[in-house]
Amino acid sequence: MILQFASEPGRSVRSLRNMTAQLLLEAAKVIPNQQLLINVVSKRVRQLGIGHRPLVEATLKSSLTDIALKEIIAGKLTYEELKDTPSEA
Repeated sequence: MILQFASEPGRSVRSLRNMTAQLLLEAAKVIPNQQLLINVVSKRVRQLGIGHRPLVEATLKSSLTDIALKEIIAGKLTYEELKDTPSEA
């Protein structure tokens, strides 16, 4: 099944992808570990999706992924690595 959506005049899909790619590059400077960056963005997108408010200015057209990336870039979103706990014998 192919879903088709009307495109906005003056805003191509390519420019949207380029914007997200640019945000990814900038966010990777804050969280260089790619897997960790993906996990942080993914968790924040889920939070935004259930109604949490953005920590940065967002427009109605901003994707949840872009909002999460902007939050990381702005230093509004951080993470904490949990230390491995010793397994009980």
